[in-house]
Amino acid sequence: MNLRDYEKILDDAYEKIPDNVKRLSRFEIPKVEIRIESKNTYITNFNKIINTLNRDRRHFIGIFLRKAGTMGEIRGQQLFLKGIYKEKVLNRLIEQYAKQYVLCDICNKPDTEIQREGKKYFLKCTACGAREEIKEK
Repeated sequence: MNLRDYEKILDDAYEKIPDNVKRLSRFEIPKVEIRIESKNTYITNFNKIINTLNRDRRHFIGIFLRKAGTMGEIRGQQLFLKGIYKEKVLNRLIEQYAKQYVLCDICNKPDTEIQREGKKYFLKCTACGAREEIKEK
């Protein structure tokens, strides 16, 4: 077998690998799906996002609404936001939340939990064992 045949076999094998296996990370935050009514925005796939982040709804909403600079609440399966917001802005806010409160700074895995000690909060990684204080940005 010559080198060209070997490379062709490798290329063919790589093409047969499913796309979900090719991804570098198993953690992928769903992009927001929004519905705008009047002067309000609804995130219709809120449950899917919160389940992916694996965080308490109240914790996420408190921080998310403060960063968005608006008021809001859960209405059924959706998150209601007062005002009109673009998908790009909401996705960026969710990514910032994930970076600060979900992903480990050391191994970059989402296998973390928030622990409280006194007045301080820590992000404890169950994958690598790292523990880091969460600082408000």
